[in-house]
Amino acid sequence: MNYWEACEAQVTAAEAIEECRRHEVAAQVREGDGALIEIATGELIAEADDEGDYSGEAIIGFLGY
Repeated sequence: MNYWEACEAQVTAAEAIEECRRHEVAAQVREGDGALIEIATGELIAEADDEGDYSGEAIIGFLGY
């Protein structure tokens, strides 16, 4: 997937966690609100939408792209 497709994508928690792992960022879904956070710092990576998916743009932004 190219950069623009990734920015427009909605991804599942598993897909988001795997993408973070590929960039050496350990991530998990926070209980309560379903937000995706970095395990080491607790920093917010992306908030879940109504279906529990995450914005590709938010994840790419967190990873520094």
